[in-house]
Amino acid sequence: MLWLPQNEIANSPSTPMLLKKGPFAGQMLFGDVTYGGLQRADLEKVDGEYQGAVFRHTQGLEAGITRISTGPDGAIYAGGLGADGNWGQEGKLRFGLQKLTPNGKTAFDIKTMRATRDGFDVTYTKPLSEETAAKLTKGAYSVEQWRYVPTPAYGGPKVDEEVLPVAAARLSADRRTVRLTIPGLKTDRVVHVRSPRPFASDTGEQLWSTEAWYTLNARPGAEQPPTSYDAESARLSGGADIDTEHAGYTGGGFVDGFSTQGATATFEVEAPAKGSYDMGLRYANGPHPFTGTKTLGVSVNGGQAQQTALPFTGAWNRWSAKTERLALRKGRNTITYTYRAEDTGHVNLDMIEVRRPGSRIDLFSGGSVATAWQHTDGRSPDWPHTADNSIEVCCGDIRTKQAFGDFRMHAEFRVPKLPDDVTGQDRGNSGIYLQERYEIQILDSFGVEKLATNEAASIYNKKAADLNASTAPETWQTYDIVFRAARFDAAGKKTDDARITVVWNGKKVHDNVAVDGPTGAGDAESAAAGAIRLQDHGNKVRFRNVWIEPLG
Repeated sequence: MLWLPQNEIANSPSTPMLLKKGPFAGQMLFGDVTYGGLQRADLEKVDGEYQGAVFRHTQGLEAGITRISTGPDGAIYAGGLGADGNWGQEGKLRFGLQKLTPNGKTAFDIKTMRATRDGFDVTYTKPLSEETAAKLTKGAYSVEQWRYVPTPAYGGPKVDEEVLPVAAARLSADRRTVRLTIPGLKTDRVVHVRSPRPFASDTGEQLWSTEAWYTLNARPGAEQPPTSYDAESARLSGGADIDTEHAGYTGGGFVDGFSTQGATATFEVEAPAKGSYDMGLRYANGPHPFTGTKTLGVSVNGGQAQQTALPFTGAWNRWSAKTERLALRKGRNTITYTYRAEDTGHVNLDMIEVRRPGSRIDLFSGGSVATAWQHTDGRSPDWPHTADNSIEVCCGDIRTKQAFGDFRMHAEFRVPKLPDDVTGQDRGNSGIYLQERYEIQILDSFGVEKLATNEAASIYNKKAADLNASTAPETWQTYDIVFRAARFDAAGKKTDDARITVVWNGKKVHDNVAVDGPTGAGDAESAAAGAIRLQDHGNKVRFRNVWIEPLG
């Protein structure tokens, strides 16, 4: 029902106690031996699943709490009994008994937190002040989410941490409930919500506790089936196992052990309808025990396996994707990857993506950046949300978790207005790397009469744009790109160059241009599909409305 993130809201929680009276009637209190104090749990049932929020209720007690009960006088009796090691709250007594007597007053606090289809209703015990209400802009609250995966260790790390934007914060007529609209929410997550400070009631009291941790098992309304499945959540056998040795993976790790024949990973996936689906396997194929394409068998629902060929990725921390078109039945299906006698094995698996053929993939439209992107070292993106449902370059390049072959993509960008003495490659510089190999340059080239091969819309240092379609800094511009990947034969020899078409602000500036190799800092060419990478060149360039459609 509730995840209790260790050392944030609990550590060694003790027996819950139902509250039968008062403003929090129907909720539960529980103590904690090590974290100390009392916490409060507010539960609801959504789609048959219990879930809810946990809040801090009070600290300041003389010992860590092992037991609480309600006395015949209505007071709460809190008993603390510690032991050796960390079985006791740091800096407090080893044991104690305290009585907490209600004084008839209601603190200004979060009363309940309820899931909605696109966010949460956060209800407070008292009306908000007019000053607080006036400051409830969409950016007032901060929200993040993450999940956990089972590990053999004591506890486990947060996985898939994401900072989420708040698209709207609307106050009810009685000024007690704030409805938060939060794009990018996912089930099977802990959602951490922090109210802003200062935050006062209509009588001037400041909010008692500003934080809530909500365990989102189900969302109200029809739930869309997931499209991505991490390999470490698959059913593993035959020597397949979870590892974290090589960076750049998604989720909590990747699956290795495919050096042993019989190693198997079986994914359970949901299909909304019977039909054909594109199954994109994210994998790494490094140099051991040989360099080149390697193979596994893939089967659906226990049927006959077919062989899938996974091109060389260059290193074990370089991830690509191989897409197979598979027929699924409506509802639950199994997708199994196996190292058979006729296969080579020796690959690592990270995740699969399940999508309808030709469907548009939303890479960013104002929701969570971490849904589709990661930093190149595998970290969750640190690029902040900015105005106009955009994100701003920060803290290193980001790349898509998925990899693509041929595709059509759209991206909107905005370069900053800089002083006139800032010139050359320091002026609004960024770039879009296709397959992380070929850069389409972003630069403030407004008013430049003849563009060079390192200016806006160029195929970087390969070919300048045919004309300057730039608009002024701080205006939104668009690139519409059609990309055909380089072709390679079975021996890994290139047989045809990559080809690029670019329409810049509605004007075609590259028409099916052959590109004879990677640009600038681009990765080496190979038959493996590649990610889209957005460059951090130190300038405050912004992106929005980025999408891609795989072709072929």
